Amino acid sequence: MLLSECIENCLDRTYPFFTDTAFAAEVLDIMQEKGIESAPVLHDGKAVAVVTLADLLPARRHPETEALRLSEMRISEVKSIGRHEHLFDLFEQLPSFVHSIIPVSDDDGRYTGIVEQVKILRQIAEVFHLGKEATTLELDLPSHSLKLSEVIATLEKNDATLLSFGSYFAGSDKERIIVTFRVQTHDQFRLVKNMEKYGYTVRYASPLSQSEYDELREKALEFIRYMDM
Repeated sequence: MLLSECIENCLDRTYPFFTDTAFAAEVLDIMQEKGIESAPVLHDGKAVAVVTLADLLPARRHPETEALRLSEMRISEVKSIGRHEHLFDLFEQLPSFVHSIIPVSDDDGRYTGIVEQVKILRQIAEVFHLGKEATTLELDLPSHSLKLSEVIATLEKNDATLLSFGSYFAGSDKERIIVTFRVQTHDQFRLVKNMEKYGYTVRYASPLSQSEYDELREKALEFIRYMDM
């Protein structure tokens, strides 16, 4: 997914921003009035920093600093993200953005708005189907003989729809690999049991929902009644 596709839904062009020539005291008043904790700072139309309430509050406590401009203050420098970037490449950069907002630039590097980090995370969660519409199945597999196509075929043979998956090595020796699947299934209990029957080590499976538990319990009671006949 290109970042531009995400920005269509996430970009906020109306979010307040300030030039680096703005006075700290005036910026503080506006930010408090708008109820925001941080805002982009622009120089020649490009985002160069993010100013926070914590940066500005000393201007209120010390009158001699009221005449300071943002360019004269020590505020955290920040780079912007481009609309051409891929969502996953942006995810790698998230730790470098210490604020809740991320400035966005166009192809010329000029500021166009902000996206909130939380919305980026939600978009990634949507890509990997991390919501309630799917269940998690985690397998512990030998890495030397791993054939993902066979595992996926087994899942699909048991009426499970694969939505996404990821993997990592279980130890430094890389002898075993943990593969986590997000799947849709009408019978999770049956899926887990069948995967174990095929010889797969199920390391984790999402807990059954109340409706699934009730359905499983009813099936068990029906079986008991049948055996008593």
